Amino acid sequence: MTDRPQRIFIVEDEVIVAFEMADILEDLGFEVVGPSIHLDHAKKTAKEQDIDIAFLDVNLGSGKTSKPVVEILKDRDIPYVFITAYNKDHVEFIDSEDRVLRKPVTGDTLLQTLRRLYPKLER
Repeated sequence: MTDRPQRIFIVEDEVIVAFEMADILEDLGFEVVGPSIHLDHAKKTAKEQDIDIAFLDVNLGSGKTSKPVVEILKDRDIPYVFITAYNKDHVEFIDSEDRVLRKPVTGDTLLQTLRRLYPKLER
């Protein structure tokens, strides 16, 4: 993990939320990868793109989750943060050490999370 993330991957099936997050992060000076709103696109992006950190919605609709994307990110040693309206203990594939943001997510919560993960972050 670098001291300063630059490329942030967003996986969120609600288009409006995905683009709001992207706008917030771009306004803070980050490059956004995605956002991916479909699982297949998210898996392909997770495998192929340069990513410093990912923000992943847990539930991607139609019974799909971001679990396959997390497995790819773990294999690549890319840190990630889950985003969900559910309690952490209600999602079977979230481990106790996983980072979780509760919806609704704001620019402040995104930035606070990035600062916790990257203490040297100056933004």
